[in-house]
Amino acid sequence: MGIQRKIALVSGTALMAFCQPAFAQDATPVPDTTTTQGAEASQDGGVGDIIVTASKREERLQDVPVSVTLVDGAQLTRQNINEVGDITRAAPALNTAGPFGALSIRGVGSLSFSRSSEGSVGVVVDGVALANTSANPPQLFDVARVEVLEGPQGTLFGRNSSAGVLNIVTVAPNPDAFEVIAHADVGSRDTYVGRATINLPIAGNAALRVSGAYNQAPENQYNRYNGSFLHSIGKSGRARFKWDPTADITINLIADYTQFDRQGGAPWTVYHSTPGSLLSQRLAACGVTVGQQNQDGCVDGGEQTTTKTYGFSGQADMQIGGVTLTSISAYRAFKQTSTGSDADSVPINLLNRNQSLGDYRNFSQELRLTSRSGGFVEYVGGLYYFDGQLDTSNDQRGFLFRDVPVPGIGIPLPNVPFGQRVATTSSVTSVAAFGQATFNLTSALRVIAGARYGNEDVRAFTVGTPTPGGAAFAGVGTKRGKVSDTYFSYRLGAQFDLSDGIMLYGTYTKGYKGPSINDQSIGPNIPTIVRPEIPCASEIGIKTTLLNGRLAINLAGFYTKVTDFQAQFFDPGISQFVFGNAPSLKTKGVSLSVFGRPVHGLTLNLNALYNDAKYGDGYYVACAQLQTAANGCVVVPGTKTLADNAGGNRLAGSPKWKLTGSGEYEASLSDSLAAYVQADVVYTSRINFTANYDPLAANAPAAIFGGRIGLRTSDQRYGIAVFGRNLFDVYRASVRFPTSVAAQQKDPQSYSQISGTDSRRVIGLSLDAKF
Repeated sequence: MGIQRKIALVSGTALMAFCQPAFAQDATPVPDTTTTQGAEASQDGGVGDIIVTASKREERLQDVPVSVTLVDGAQLTRQNINEVGDITRAAPALNTAGPFGALSIRGVGSLSFSRSSEGSVGVVVDGVALANTSANPPQLFDVARVEVLEGPQGTLFGRNSSAGVLNIVTVAPNPDAFEVIAHADVGSRDTYVGRATINLPIAGNAALRVSGAYNQAPENQYNRYNGSFLHSIGKSGRARFKWDPTADITINLIADYTQFDRQGGAPWTVYHSTPGSLLSQRLAACGVTVGQQNQDGCVDGGEQTTTKTYGFSGQADMQIGGVTLTSISAYRAFKQTSTGSDADSVPINLLNRNQSLGDYRNFSQELRLTSRSGGFVEYVGGLYYFDGQLDTSNDQRGFLFRDVPVPGIGIPLPNVPFGQRVATTSSVTSVAAFGQATFNLTSALRVIAGARYGNEDVRAFTVGTPTPGGAAFAGVGTKRGKVSDTYFSYRLGAQFDLSDGIMLYGTYTKGYKGPSINDQSIGPNIPTIVRPEIPCASEIGIKTTLLNGRLAINLAGFYTKVTDFQAQFFDPGISQFVFGNAPSLKTKGVSLSVFGRPVHGLTLNLNALYNDAKYGDGYYVACAQLQTAANGCVVVPGTKTLADNAGGNRLAGSPKWKLTGSGEYEASLSDSLAAYVQADVVYTSRINFTANYDPLAANAPAAIFGGRIGLRTSDQRYGIAVFGRNLFDVYRASVRFPTSVAAQQKDPQSYSQISGTDSRRVIGLSLDAKF
């Protein structure tokens, strides 16, 4: 389907709504983000007033039978959360599952190099699932709230939410007031944040809200070769138009654009290498001191990557009798250009060129009916269509065997380039019917039943060719695959109100993550089809309010087993490591949330997670560097290949304990001025970044503190504050992994790391204004 047709459909959906004699309400109405909201109860109300859309209908948070971590716009600002990956600092169940940003919830999530594969955590913005563009979501600005829904959510949210969902809701236009809102941060390490919003009433029933953001993340990963730091700069804009043409119709039209530029510095830094190795010598000659907190690199290939994410959506809400009909049409796109990425860690051209182009785009259409609240049955049901297309290419080139013999030849080849170009096209088509109903059997007892029935069609075609004038260092040829799968997922549960402030619930969910093609592995005997991933999850919980509704305490216990989970693993049938289906994994644990305003002037949002997440037996992965039989590097039964049976090992990127806390205390200095103190903390226990026995590829336990102190006017119009991130300057890498091309530099054991925005202390000044 061409882009012109998709845009026409988006516009047509909205235009059709004008002709319907029906009602509409904003499907995700939110309060003004200048008030304390979300997980922190409003000053005038209690925690019972918090509204979420976790079940695709407006419900009180304390009535939803799902474990939800809520982060509102005020907390996003307080913790300097500007990107989706930063939400890991506010939600204990959310983490990164291995290198380069793959998200996980409760430990479930994995990274794959397959282009037709998607993550296990769905990202939804204003009702639109980003799907195959979710690995590069828009920046977070002018956001009312983020709902982190834990556990499989496929019944209502679809194919790529087998671990959970990030449901992001932006601020709706307000036809009752003209507003200009601005926020700026200036900090050490060349840190800059700027955000501005204009809310423009057009008529008594229509308004336009235009917002933009600029974010330059703290500089890190210094390149000693050319004296540059790695800078990551984000620029974004969004326009949202809301119109109520009649009392029965509401239209929301949204367009957004985000661009990230990464330039300079080093792509990663080496924190462990073998003394005396060629790699160690080269790094030392450049002035790099290898160590656990090293943020210096030395590469000569440059670093330049630009990603662009944008989209359009049209939503129409109408009431037909006592039922609300919602239509959401959306087009999303993501483009990436990487013109420089040195992957060899040294100023020698071993693998200097690692260039890639990516073009992802999708169109989705959702139609759903939502009943009114109250009555014997409350339901949501609908139809969903998705069509995604992808075109990518990756070029790698270098002189890998300049200093070491080529395997099978026995001599170095200093002037022979090795490399390849891999180009992939893929498509995903998904159709589904879904529904969920709550039966109010009595005033205290409710039963939940929901299901989703759908079909997935996945196709991929890959061509691998050697680099011009050289030889390929991996398989070349073609790879073609297609798979179609029909599935049925469901959720069953019950709720019981022990009293007005205490609710018990229990649910059982069978989820689904669609099949994919092993499109990056070219060669004989490698399986083409990757089967669907099936999670089955049980959860029991209690939600309660105390202190006359000023404080909420929510507790949940969960158990999830995932079969045929999709991951990079060793297939003993062909004695190769491929992307495919490994046997199983299990997660079980307890989550706790405490939030509200227990006393006047104090807001709290405290969360904790205990998660025992382990791989099932028979999951064979590559042995760690220098790993021996004594610590698990064994011959895979029926083969001659050494591997580590990761069964019983903790999931990669999943800590056993994680605690997050955020709070603010405000005191009035006069009728027009108030002072406030804010603080936040995230504690994470040890994290292993690989599935095998590899104690060096891990993070030690650490607690990262942040805070701010400031003044603001009582009418919230002006504010100034001093803030600090990572106040005690505790270094903690975002991810750690075996160093690329270390073996070609005669180093048998080397590891590298990527530093995040909170890896070092940042002190700065914040300014706020509202007119």
